[in-house]
Amino acid sequence: MMPKRCCCFVVLIMLASALITVQVSKAESQPTFREENGLQTYNPPEWFLKGYFIAREKNPGYLFGPVQDFVGTLGGKTTWLIEDVELERLQSASANGKKLEYSLFLEVVGPDKTTYWGFVALPHESAQAWYDARRAYHGRKAQQYYGKTRSELERALSQGFNVTGELRFWIKNGKASLQAPEEVIMDKFGYQPVFDLSAGRRPVASSKTE
Repeated sequence: MMPKRCCCFVVLIMLASALITVQVSKAESQPTFREENGLQTYNPPEWFLKGYFIAREKNPGYLFGPVQDFVGTLGGKTTWLIEDVELERLQSASANGKKLEYSLFLEVVGPDKTTYWGFVALPHESAQAWYDARRAYHGRKAQQYYGKTRSELERALSQGFNVTGELRFWIKNGKASLQAPEEVIMDKFGYQPVFDLSAGRRPVASSKTE
């Protein structure tokens, strides 16, 4: 007959094993961020990756990039993702010869966390086209919200800075940061802009010496 103390020990081992199994099964059954948002892998076009981006929806202060250079500074394993419904919308528009703005995610898997950066691809060939897309949505308020930025982007484009994206948000540990991405990438990641929109030139620290 097994001693009473040994029986108690065996019972504890069995309970602990059962608890671990339940926790693992529960973790495995929880949908991932990709599953929750219907995301699938996506290869962005070169015009988007090679272009520059703003990181604040209203009154951005700077241009950053190119997009592919920003991705290279983040470390970890990076994967571009797109929502299945967004991909269908994009494919439908492309089949009809239309260009439209669309959203995509950059997934960055690090050793201790996974983060997501939400971008909007901007296929506009001019600042006016970018502004027209805002006006189509905001109507008369577009001038108040985006008029200043339109003239700033025109000045940037005239100096060779092709704006192809907008960084909208940053998600860490499943929660979107309340800070504007412009602040996050400069303050938390030390990523510096390549063009000062209000000054209409490269930041002094980034200017090339004559």
